[in-house]
Amino acid sequence: MKYTYAYKTSDGVRHEDSMNAASREEVFETLRAKGIKAIKVVAADGSKANGEVRGMRRRAVAALVVVAAAVAGGIAYIGGERSGASGMPAFETSETRRQVIGDVAVIEKGIRTGWADVFEREGDRFLASFAIPGVAAGQRSTNEAEMRRALGAKVEVRAEDPIEVRQIKAMVEGMKREARQYIAAGGSAVDYGKRLVERQEAEIAIYNRAKAEVETVRKTMKPDEFETFLEERNDELRNLGIKPIVIPD
Repeated sequence: MKYTYAYKTSDGVRHEDSMNAASREEVFETLRAKGIKAIKVVAADGSKANGEVRGMRRRAVAALVVVAAAVAGGIAYIGGERSGASGMPAFETSETRRQVIGDVAVIEKGIRTGWADVFEREGDRFLASFAIPGVAAGQRSTNEAEMRRALGAKVEVRAEDPIEVRQIKAMVEGMKREARQYIAAGGSAVDYGKRLVERQEAEIAIYNRAKAEVETVRKTMKPDEFETFLEERNDELRNLGIKPIVIPD
């Protein structure tokens, strides 16, 4: 797979290049052997190949689990009821969930409406609301019957669908596979919905905490040091599928 990486030379100039490697870890090791300290390594297709977990991502994932536990109370659930502890293991951010690329206006409308004009089934709209990591959901309610109805059907991609719609449909289908696996392992549609809410709230908390940290550090760091710091924080967020922090000029 091809990877793009960024690094800085001793004069503080930022450079980008690419190489073919089996994993991100191999890229880091190759660069270290050349005396290059990479500040960012990203697969050309934007994926997290081979499930690679570096130290920074490991801390971010641990934070996700901790925050998820903290927000478990007082939140909305499918059917409006809290289910009892299922004993099911918590799942991490699904590889099918990611930031949507395309027309910002179309994406913002979809988030705000729960993609109501894209999906006919209520259960599909519920899942679509949680498809983009770290984004507040627009449609947050359904019930067991509607959820199972959605899980039993396939979302069809039409030739006229714009790229934003194709992406959200693909993510919903991926979440359905995740939900079916969860239920097959002994969970319930209700509990899966609860965990979607917990996961999204946790991701939002992680983003807000990282943004606050960046804003605080920006006041004390030198510009070049801050740029590196921001790259590292954004790499952590990208590893979780969460949108990066953008600092206005």
